[in-house]
Amino acid sequence: MNSTQLADELGLPMWMVKRAQELGLVPARDKPRGWSRAVADELAPRAQEIREAIEDREGLGAHRLAEEVLSESAGCTVKSADIPALAELGFLRIVGSYNGFALYSVKDARALSDAGRASLAEVVRAREEADARREAEWQAWAAVSMKPADAADRLAWRVAELEKIAAEGVISAGRGGRYATADLDALAADEKLCERVVGDRLIGSDAACGLLEIRSTDWKYVLDAGWITPQTYVESKVGRSRWIDVPLFATRDVEALRDLPGVPWEEVRGVRPGAPSPLRELVSRQPSRGELIHAFAGGLADRHQVEVWAHHDERTGAWELDWVRDSEGAPAADAIAAELRAEPAVARFQAEIRVGGTLWGRRARWARPLLEDGAGVVLCTRTSGPPTAAGEADEIVDIAVVDIATGTVLLDRLVRPLSPLGSRRLQGVTDQDLEKSPPWVKVLPMVRRVTRGGLIVPCRPGWDLRCITADTERAGKRLMHLGSSASWALPPEERPLESVAGWSARRGAESVREVLVRVARGRGRTHVPQSPGPHG
Repeated sequence: MNSTQLADELGLPMWMVKRAQELGLVPARDKPRGWSRAVADELAPRAQEIREAIEDREGLGAHRLAEEVLSESAGCTVKSADIPALAELGFLRIVGSYNGFALYSVKDARALSDAGRASLAEVVRAREEADARREAEWQAWAAVSMKPADAADRLAWRVAELEKIAAEGVISAGRGGRYATADLDALAADEKLCERVVGDRLIGSDAACGLLEIRSTDWKYVLDAGWITPQTYVESKVGRSRWIDVPLFATRDVEALRDLPGVPWEEVRGVRPGAPSPLRELVSRQPSRGELIHAFAGGLADRHQVEVWAHHDERTGAWELDWVRDSEGAPAADAIAAELRAEPAVARFQAEIRVGGTLWGRRARWARPLLEDGAGVVLCTRTSGPPTAAGEADEIVDIAVVDIATGTVLLDRLVRPLSPLGSRRLQGVTDQDLEKSPPWVKVLPMVRRVTRGGLIVPCRPGWDLRCITADTERAGKRLMHLGSSASWALPPEERPLESVAGWSARRGAESVREVLVRVARGRGRTHVPQSPGPHG
């Protein structure tokens, strides 16, 4: 029989049967779907014993025991805080725990003696008196104190400014994080402190213009002149993916601008909208962010005697710096970043500049050596396509090799496969064209000759080598240097530099060569050394 049937058989609620199992008062099931008749017959005489044992061990947490059992039976409002006190007096047993909280005997709570009831009433009375005292104390404190937001409003400060002064020990928060009104009034009477707080307040460009009563166009001349520098920057999102740094200025520094000698502020404030700013004549033109970054890149090129690339990403608005490195990887990105931080004019833009570590920079450094005379060639193959009939194979039918440095076509040959194209179609090539062409066994020596002595850049890494290997094995010949991984500039798992699908082998090789030349130039403006380095 199942749990429901056993509960009916014993005259117990379902939950008691489950609890009895947990306590070991009911044995484990001896049948796939429950208990046998023999087990039920054995338990039937012990039903009352099981009930009493469960009731003796039944426990509730302090909150539920106070609310569901004692409040109703004691005739007063019992709270969870009263239960441990009653247990300490010996009127409640702790029968277990749950998640670290004590479980108190339900049986003891229901059978509470007169002495226990009297003790409970005393515990409740003492707790209520303590609660009343605390509430009175809190109301008295609340009447002479303020929450942080209200306290900051009373001082005409910001909450963060009040918290900063509190951290300095000038004022302390009391109970509930509230500030005494008397202490706040004492702060308000401290003129020097208030001036310091307001002076330290950070404001943006718009607020600075409002404080000086000038236009945003006038403010740009103030920044260009270098009369004020930001205290810090905060990031602000522009569009969907671009982030910019927004400068914040100390109020004291903005107010100090009013005392700059020779600046006709009243004349500036009186200019009509759209009219030129009088500050234009006072401020010499300052270099833009791009000019400063390019100047820094040029200085790097001179100091380290390397080519430096400065690239502005129009999509994100950020700048990227990368450069040529020596065989030991110098100059390192950390060293360049340190130089950037050491130049104040460009250091303020460091959050907008990525120093090294670019994918295009890595590719440029890889491609540059291949442009030297005799350093390498581009190889491209085209095959007959997947077999459509028995006896056919995917064989090379077109191969080209182009010198990377000069662009000279070193090899451009159609290759006659062992089996005709048949129903397979290849753009620009027919079986008649291939019949007049030499087989792979004749073309292979030509490929070896024009690729010997330099690196081979495949149009399709892995694929070109597999095709050459398969055709050479079918011809019973040796790959020679073509079989060495050291001969290939791109490993088989590398992605192609350019998609050449459907192109002739020559067009594919020439296109990949153009990509190599373009990649080797880096991105953005190239800065080359204009003067000897520090050791030159």
